[in-house]
Amino acid sequence: MRYRDAGVDIARADAIKEALGRAVRSTWSARVRPIPGGFCGVTEFPGGGRLAATLDGVGTKLHLALAAGRVGDAAADLVYHGADDLIVHGARPLAFLDYIAQSRLDPATVLGVVEGLARACREVGCALLGGETAEMPDTYVPGVVDVAGCMLGVVPPGQLLDGSAVRPGDAVLGLGSDGLHTNGFSLARRVLAASGLAPDAPLPGGGGRSVMDALLAPHRWYGPALEGALGRGALHALAHVTGGGIAGNLVRVLPEGCEAAIDPHAWERPALFRWIVEAGGVPEDDARTALNLGLGMVAVCAPEEAGPLMAEWRAAGERVWRIGAVRAGPRGVVWTA
Repeated sequence: MRYRDAGVDIARADAIKEALGRAVRSTWSARVRPIPGGFCGVTEFPGGGRLAATLDGVGTKLHLALAAGRVGDAAADLVYHGADDLIVHGARPLAFLDYIAQSRLDPATVLGVVEGLARACREVGCALLGGETAEMPDTYVPGVVDVAGCMLGVVPPGQLLDGSAVRPGDAVLGLGSDGLHTNGFSLARRVLAASGLAPDAPLPGGGGRSVMDALLAPHRWYGPALEGALGRGALHALAHVTGGGIAGNLVRVLPEGCEAAIDPHAWERPALFRWIVEAGGVPEDDARTALNLGLGMVAVCAPEEAGPLMAEWRAAGERVWRIGAVRAGPRGVVWTA
């Protein structure tokens, strides 16, 4: 079972985004800080300071959340996702704007979404500044909700991360995820439907946790773990592992002449990912592209910083592994096995 069989073609989406570049760049003034492949856009305020912004949607995780009566949890994931997209470039969350749409607005569903967004905004330290609700019966399927949002942030002086500090010899560290986060659900839902397992059935190898609980595990917010390292300049780059997987996101913060070699055996894949791959017969290349495989954030640092950072993060309760290294070579990411 491949990701495109579930209706998602990442290569096609990447080609479309590449074609948009000229129109996007035509709007930029000298205040915009170009970050090729960046997770958010960064521009200078008139008079000083830098604003960062990113926008995304929850995606098809909402289908499972609606079925489980947990739409607020999936909405909260959107805030965590946006905040992580900011933190990889050194920006801290400031404000969030949301968009909620249905064929016919259901008050309980909309309230659940907003309460979930508000809860997550309090956790990441940003204001839910405003939003938009839309009722479009000709556009949306009845009973379904679409949730998207824009996260705004500020970059403290001297803390912008754009990958330019990455050098051959740097260490690559991976911080654990709590599940799929907000990517790969078209594939996961297809595997679940074909597996014959009920959503409340125990996840094979999952220690008694249900399949639904594993699939709806929250998207982690990594800000508290990363704050200290960012403040003292210990990181050369960060990559938030979203659509495209570990390699597809890490490459976004590598400069020319740097190739990251990743050891897929450096960490153990959690039970959820093993089940999706085995139950769906998912080819390894698709698994690596569609899923985070147990790592939600990747950090690149000088080799002498790797040990102290891992000790610091583990003391704070993080799961972290040294998953590879940067070497001289064509800009890209390769798997060593």
